[in-house]
Amino acid sequence: MIRRALLVAGLLSIVAAAPAVSREPPSAAPLIGEWRVDLTNKPGDGAYYAEMTIKSVDGDRITGTFYDSPIEKGRITRDWGTVRFAFVTRDGGGGIYNHSGEFVDGRLIRGLSHALDRDFLSVWTADRKAP
Repeated sequence: MIRRALLVAGLLSIVAAAPAVSREPPSAAPLIGEWRVDLTNKPGDGAYYAEMTIKSVDGDRITGTFYDSPIEKGRITRDWGTVRFAFVTRDGGGGIYNHSGEFVDGRLIRGLSHALDRDFLSVWTADRKAP
């Protein structure tokens, strides 16, 4: 029992002496630019592409266009070691779309789009548009 108490005390002293690890959140700046979004409905369907332009990233805000619609209420979080974002767009008939995405490996975005008025959820990916 005494040995166990000494062992625990020794381990606690090692942990207490270890320096705190401070990790900076990743930058969201690499999101800025033009993206080709693969909106293919489901595996096996013909490819269907749209464009997304991220014009700016400012703190936890994101602006740009998606599928020819201005990004509204765009937000970013970098708190979990990756860049994730969400925003709203509208179609020509006033339909509201909620979108979210995650920047993966500094080269790809994996996303979801939820159309409230059209009752569907779409899975998509985006890669940087070729110059």
